[in-house]
Amino acid sequence: MIKQKHYPLWMFIVFPSITMLLGWGLRGYIGGGPFGAMIPGALVALSLAMLLDLSVEATSILVIFGAVGIGMGGEMTYGQTLGFLRNPDTVWWGTLGTTVKGSVWGLLGGIVLGLGLLYHKLSQKTIIIAFLLLLTGMLAGFKLINQPMVIYFSDPAKPRPESWAALLFGAIAMLFYLKNKLDKIDFKIISRMAMWGFIGGGLGFGLGGFWMVMGSQLPNDVIFNSWWKAMEFTFGMLLGSGLGLAVWLSRKEINSVRVIPSTEPTFVSGPVWKDFGLTFFLAFLIFWVFPNYLDPIVDAGYTQGSFAMLNLADVAKIVSNFAFYGFLMVLAAMQFPKAAWQIGITLTFCYASIDLMQDVFPDVSTNTPFSLYFFLIFLMTTTVALLTAWFQRQDRILRNMFLILVWSCMVVAFIRLGLFEKPKDTSSLSFFGVACRRFFVHFIFALSAIYISWTSVKINRAKN
Repeated sequence: MIKQKHYPLWMFIVFPSITMLLGWGLRGYIGGGPFGAMIPGALVALSLAMLLDLSVEATSILVIFGAVGIGMGGEMTYGQTLGFLRNPDTVWWGTLGTTVKGSVWGLLGGIVLGLGLLYHKLSQKTIIIAFLLLLTGMLAGFKLINQPMVIYFSDPAKPRPESWAALLFGAIAMLFYLKNKLDKIDFKIISRMAMWGFIGGGLGFGLGGFWMVMGSQLPNDVIFNSWWKAMEFTFGMLLGSGLGLAVWLSRKEINSVRVIPSTEPTFVSGPVWKDFGLTFFLAFLIFWVFPNYLDPIVDAGYTQGSFAMLNLADVAKIVSNFAFYGFLMVLAAMQFPKAAWQIGITLTFCYASIDLMQDVFPDVSTNTPFSLYFFLIFLMTTTVALLTAWFQRQDRILRNMFLILVWSCMVVAFIRLGLFEKPKDTSSLSFFGVACRRFFVHFIFALSAIYISWTSVKINRAKN
């Protein structure tokens, strides 16, 4: 008989925070952008589901909402914003920029994760309207703030398209709709996830940026100099802590709407060929069709730095945005819920393999399907898809899906270490020099992965 285990506050903070610390670090190391940000989103959703003792069915959907919600923030450019932190004259403007962008990232991620927690109580119509309003709000934010650079956190001399206001407007539109649509208890879950995501994201990116400030004031030969990764780890840790705290504070409300595992029928998987077909079709649309056909329209018609009338390029920019891709993933999961694990786990991993192969074969045309580039992406992704298909038909599904995603991404990270980071002579370095300078990032990866893997096994045992 399965019994529900109630975990203390510290578990709801530490487990998601270390999970997201690792996920965020992996995102910056093996695959950036919004698709890379799906990794911490999917992992933190799984960690929260295990702590809440959610059903397998509910968790399979929550993973997609987590990947989509956190992934959307990855649309924001912040390299130049972090560059401001290295200059004493612009350090506070850079800090404001990172805090704003981190807050927006956490706000929208929290709202969408909250929707995932309420998924089985909401109608499909409500979810679809919420996402359509998100996209509409994003369009308004692009046109009113980001495109004309009214408030701009990048370098005006080398302007890059920003999207923080688009995501903020979209989040506000979604939040106002849900406030008027949901009952008091349900909206309390959403608003709490939004608030603590906002706080955790703002503190994580704002405070994490001070690692960059510190690094700019120190000589390059100090024993530790991985300031960018320290920033990423801090961002992930504090955002994960905020989301974990929000879930702990809302645990009673979530309990009232969740499906309890012991009362749920056995999770039934669909035909493997159908799950694979849907997942690879989505990957084909998201990673190849839309970028190849819509990005040129955006590049030709989206003018940064001035007010402009709504045109085809603006529509193309929204449709080629990760928020729209995330909407497609959610729609697919609503129509084909038995394929949810494949969408959540395999599609999240797929971009990690794409990013790796882009670096292995930098000169290969991505429009040529019959190449070693595509074959290796297909091979790596299919391996994860097969593991996902096998383990979703076994016991301890939540733990196993968590371990599949953690260690498949870890494998990619260490392949990247072997391929692109040439061995250096460490004979002149002390143990601390090796640990803190040469392999600091990889030690953090390994220790974090071991800890969260052990915790997931421990949680699973406590349920039996």
